[in-house]
This record gives sequence, C-alpha cells and structure tokens, in this order.
Amino acid sequence: MADIKIDTDFAVIAITSKKDNQTRDGLLEHALHMLLAEYRERYGKDATQYVLTQLEGHHGR
Repeated sequence: MADIKIDTDFAVIAITSKKDNQTRDGLLEHALHMLLAEYRERYGKDATQYVLTQLEGHHGR
C-alpha cells in the first residue's frame, strides 16, 4: 500500500489506499480531486476557483 500522512500546522491529513495496487501519485491526485469536489459542494464554484487561483499564485505554474 502507498498510504500517505501529511502533518501540517493545523491538521493531519491521512490518505489510505483501499486497494493494494494504488501508487502514491495516484492517491495524491485522487485525494486532491475529492477535496476539491467537497470544497465546491460546500462553498460553490466561485469560491473553489478563487482558492485554485490563490494556490496557483502561491505554488507557481
């Protein structure tokens, strides 16, 4: 398994694979998609786009 644990100042993010054949990159991408979907459902399309724009500015293209 390619479980991932990200320890931040505010939270611990744990990503655990349900399948043995998942790669670390695949899990990270899937988790990002699911986080964005949840954020969009809670706060709407405009808020999600704002966050994505801010992340792009912070992390570069």
